[in-house]
Amino acid sequence: MDLTYPFLDGKWIDLAGWEVLVLDETGSTNDDCLKLADEIEGEFVIWAGHQTAGRGREDRVWYDQPSSALTFTVLMRLKEEELEHLGKFTALGALSLIDLLERAFALKAVLKWPNDVLLNNKKVCGILTEILWKGSEPAAVVLGMGINLTDAAFEAAEELRAPATSLEAEGEASVDEQALLEGLLYTIQQRRQLLSSQAFLDDWNAKLAYVGKFVEIKHYQGETGCFSPEFVNPDGSLTVRDEAGEQLRLYSSELSSPDSSAASSGS
Repeated sequence: MDLTYPFLDGKWIDLAGWEVLVLDETGSTNDDCLKLADEIEGEFVIWAGHQTAGRGREDRVWYDQPSSALTFTVLMRLKEEELEHLGKFTALGALSLIDLLERAFALKAVLKWPNDVLLNNKKVCGILTEILWKGSEPAAVVLGMGINLTDAAFEAAEELRAPATSLEAEGEASVDEQALLEGLLYTIQQRRQLLSSQAFLDDWNAKLAYVGKFVEIKHYQGETGCFSPEFVNPDGSLTVRDEAGEQLRLYSSELSSPDSSAASSGS
């Protein structure tokens, strides 16, 4: 496939029915997908062995080292029935990974709302979802995921926002990256069909971290309070309860681990 946006060392492969562009290194797979969205018809994936300018929420840096993390982005063209479910695409990626970790490795993971996958209360995966707009209409979702394969993925970070882990640290030292990506892309495709269903929301709530525990939550206004997550709503917002028993709905917030102090994990 000839592209005007240059990828000198890239090659296209097929994985689980997806066209995947494989790169040794790039700046950001999310940025690459956004740049290529008008040049490539249909849906596709960009997978990079190393990102030099990976991003997390709120423009945070995503840390990784070559061959230490599985970093990729999926571009999904929005169907008419998906337009009212934009708040679920981050959970689509997270729940698909949680499914795969249990199925392939018997690892029990949970979803820290809104965008982290945890193993043993430590972050193993961060997700950044962005919307591609055509005028005032959403046209596509880019779903970026970074999964720590080894501790080298975050050891070079000067400061971590939450405790981090890797598949290697959890007992999976010899993970086949391509097989992991192929399994994940297949699971994303299957779960996507359930996006509008009650079953999708029920599963999200069943995998929700910290339910019944009080954790520090920083609001989008910058204020921090202590709340207990209760459930995710159909629009993707989180209902929490404060220590006085009052409920509050959150749309953009940062949850801290109940066991963590100032140390935290890369994203």
